[in-house]
Parts: sequence; structure tokens; C-alpha cells
Amino acid sequence: MKKFLLSIFVSLFLLPWTLVSAQDPFSDQRQITLFKSTITVGKNTEINIREEITYYFPGYNHGIIREIPTDYKTGGGFKRPTTLTLNDLYYYPKGQTTLSNTMYERSSKMGYSIFKIGDPETTITGEYTFVIDYTLRNAVNFFDDHDEIYLNITGNGTDVPINKSYAEIKLPGEITEKICFTGMVGSEEKNCDFEEISSNETRVNMKGSLEPYEGLTVALKMPKGSLNDTSKTQLIEIFLANIGILLPVPIFFLILYLVKSKGKNKKLTIIPNYDAPKDIYPLLAGQIFNNTVNNKHITAEIIKLAIDGHIKIKEDGKNKFILAKDNISKEILEEAPRALYAGIFKAKDEIATKDIDSTFYVTVNNIKSIVNKEVYEKTFFNKQRQRFKGSLIGIGIVALFLTFVSITPLAYIAASAWSIGLGISALITIILGTTVDLKSDLGNKTYYDILGLKMYINTAEKHRIEFHNDPKKFKGVFEKLLPYAIIFGLEKKWAKEFEDLYNQPPAWYEGNFQTFNTYMLTNSISRIGSNVQSKSIAPTNSSGGFSSSHGGSGGSGFSGGSSGGGFGGGGTSSW
Repeated sequence: MKKFLLSIFVSLFLLPWTLVSAQDPFSDQRQITLFKSTITVGKNTEINIREEITYYFPGYNHGIIREIPTDYKTGGGFKRPTTLTLNDLYYYPKGQTTLSNTMYERSSKMGYSIFKIGDPETTITGEYTFVIDYTLRNAVNFFDDHDEIYLNITGNGTDVPINKSYAEIKLPGEITEKICFTGMVGSEEKNCDFEEISSNETRVNMKGSLEPYEGLTVALKMPKGSLNDTSKTQLIEIFLANIGILLPVPIFFLILYLVKSKGKNKKLTIIPNYDAPKDIYPLLAGQIFNNTVNNKHITAEIIKLAIDGHIKIKEDGKNKFILAKDNISKEILEEAPRALYAGIFKAKDEIATKDIDSTFYVTVNNIKSIVNKEVYEKTFFNKQRQRFKGSLIGIGIVALFLTFVSITPLAYIAASAWSIGLGISALITIILGTTVDLKSDLGNKTYYDILGLKMYINTAEKHRIEFHNDPKKFKGVFEKLLPYAIIFGLEKKWAKEFEDLYNQPPAWYEGNFQTFNTYMLTNSISRIGSNVQSKSIAPTNSSGGFSSSHGGSGGSGFSGGSSGGGFGGGGTSSW
């Protein structure tokens, strides 16, 4: 008796939960309860598709994301310019059409038209029906003996089960053969059947449900001539949609020709040069040699100021150096070296390199501006070439901007090849634009004179005997060319050839050492350059794809057909 009463109590207690479970066995699972598609194919090959997707949300979501492929590859690997025109889109709670909403965002990516449907400010729960009405163009394959429609009804990119799915299809001609496929992409399973409505209208039904990433695909044959033959028009459109990928080829040769004809100098013979170019101080030489002023040039100019008697360098312990004003009454003639001198010392008479003001980068930027202005004023660089270079880079930047702007609209008409071609062309224009040689004829000759000096410094070993035969005469050569050796990165090699000429430091260098040679000096110069470089950089503030499958475009001819084939399809997910 006790067992009987207990069983009744348990049954009564569990009855409500049992009823809920029976009424809604998937109450905690997102799912599509119905995927209905109404398809009308026109004789002009346009395919109108109206999808009614009833989606169940167990929790609070905003809506769904529907991805529909619009780029299809032809047999030759080109993209077919299939277009999708949206006719209507809205959604509503199941059975309550008066509460319809039309909030959505459309975008395009990787050959898909993407519809993000829902209000980001509002959440929904329960069953909602989403209606998407659109027209596909150029989504038909042609065969010699028949016309055919090959459509992926649901797509194979849906990440939830589809409990029920069917499609009503109306064609412009009599349906002579029909076949359907179900399952994952590539599956030839046929868990589906047809209901004949009329000679040119049918309904395809799923038998049972579809698991995530399974789909329903259908292929229908009609007599030849049921559809207008647009194959030639499609070939032209395919050509026009894809020819843009070749745009970089003529652009490359055109820009290369312009750069060579308007932006290049003659190659001259490099002759060893035993002296620095006249009236060319290190900063200016660096600009002509490297087309910019960098840290090596700054270091070289500091050493030149020291050699010329404006600065004295004092070694104050390991890796510690002090720069001191020397012979203040001696004038610095050139503007850029004067700006460097003023930027180092400010109002001080001496300063440790590690204590150079944190705003020294402003001085460096000012020096760059001064030297860049000077190379044009002294006609080492050509202003017309500067404008030409700026124009090429400017055109490239504009083209790059247009590339990003055009990606979405061109993707809508399967002409992404033009975006790719334009983007590559833009990069080619910018890259080749940067190779324009800004030097004038005078600047080119001076450049080769500097190259000759570099050759001489780099091969100084051949002239060792000259220096050693008359050390007094050639001792000054080391100091005179040392700043330029720094520019070329050859200061240590240059010093190696002179290390036995100096056993006492030069007048502009002081330090606590028992022995001294030029190699020690250049090591110290490298450390000074590192210290200066750290102050030359502006300080910075610091504080703490698609999962859906793509439908194939190959005609089945009912041979080689499978789930996920054909046009349309895509995938559905929630957000």
C-alpha cells in the first residue's frame, strides 16, 4: 500500500515536467522548426526564391544570420558573376504577422551575401519566422540536350538541426526528370521525395530532419529551349567580371616605364676618391647617399664638429661620455650642424650623452627638414622628380582607398577580381613610386663621388704603405675621413688601418687610459652613437570566416550531383 501511494505521489509530482517535455522536447536547443522555400524560375533564367525560416530561440538572441553564396567558380576556375537582388525581408513571432520587423544589415565577404537580421537593441525568444525574398541571376547551367535547374535549397552551413524542410518549385517548362540529395556536402543520400503539383511544378520534401551542416539539394530537367539561352551573355559577363585580375600586368609595365624614363639617373663609373666631396658635410652627404638622415649621419656630424674644434669628447668611465663645448668663438657655418650643436647643449656648456634632453628627437626632425630643403636649394635633388614621386605614391594611396571602398559593391556582382586587381595595382604603383631617384645630374655625380670615397675607405689596406711611409703627412687623413667612414659603417675597418699611427688620443678626445689606439676610439664612437640614438626617437605613451559551405556551380546533369551542389544554399546561424 505504501509503495502504491508513493508511486502516485511521484507520478503527480513529475506530471507537469513530463507534459512540458512532451510538448517541447527541444526546449533547451536552438533549432529551425521549418525551412520552407518557394521558388519560381522565369524563362529569362531569373530565379525568385522566397525563404520562410522558422527559428526557435531557447534563450534571448537578437535574430539570425543568413549567408547565401553569390560567387561560383566555372569549369575554368573563373568566378561566375551571379547576382542576388533582395526583394523583401522581415520577421515576426510565429503566427503573429502584425508584429513584423524589418531590421537587418547586409554585407558581403568571401563570395557570400550576408544578412544579419535582427535588432541589436532588442532580444527575442521562442519561435520567430524570418522571410527573405530575393532573386538570383546567372544561376543556370546549360546543356546540349536539356535545360536544368540545380539548387541547394537549405544550404549546408546551418549550425542547428532543421526539423522539417520542403520547397515548392515552379519552372517555365515541363519537368522531365527530377532528383534530390540530402546530408553533408558531397553526400548522394536521397532521404527526400517529390509531390507532383503539375507538369511544371513540384514539391520536394525532406523525410525526417536534417542534422547540423546537412542540407537539401534538388536538380530538375526540362526540354531544351525551356529557358532562354544566356550562355553567351554569361561568358561575356564572366570575362568582364574576371578580367580585372589582370589589371596589375599593364599597370606594372606602365609605371616601370614611367619610373625608368622620368625617375632614373645614368650609372656612372665609380672611381676611388681620396678626399671628401667639397663643401659636403656629413649630414648632407648622408642625405645624398641614403636619401634620408639617419642616426649614423648624426653621429658622424658630432665627430666632425669635434674634429673641427667645436666639441670635445670626454670619456668618463665605461660607456659614459661627456660632450663639452670647445672653442666657442669659432663659428659653425652650415645651418644643420648649427641646429645639431644647439640641440645637444641647449643652454649648457657640457652634457653627458645619456642626459641629452628627451626632446632631442625634435632637433633630429628639424635637422632632417633643414637638410631635405638644402638638397633641393643646392640642386642636388630635383623638385620635378619629387613631384613625380609624390604623384605616383598619391595615386597608389587613392587606388588603395578605392579598393577597400569597392570590395562590397563589386562582391555583390561577383566582380571581386577587380578589387583584387586594383589593390595589387595600387601596391605596385606605391612600391615603384618609392624607387624614383630624386637626385639631379649634379646630385648623381656627387653620389658617385661619395661612392668613390666609400670604395677608397673600404680598400684602404692597399694604401697602408703610403700612410706608414709618412705618418705625419697622412695622420690627418684618418680624422678627415672618419666621419664619412661612420656614414658607410666602415669606421672600424678604417680605424684598423691606422691603429698603430696613434698612441695618443686626438686633441678633441679625452679619457682615462694607459694605452690608446684608433680602434679603441671607434669603439667609443659606436657607444656614443647608441646613446644619441636612444634620444633621437620620440617617446611613446603606454598603458598598463565562414563556417557555411559554398554551393558548387557545376551542372549535375544528374551525374555527379550531390548535397551542397548547385546554386543558392549557404547557411543560417543565430546572433
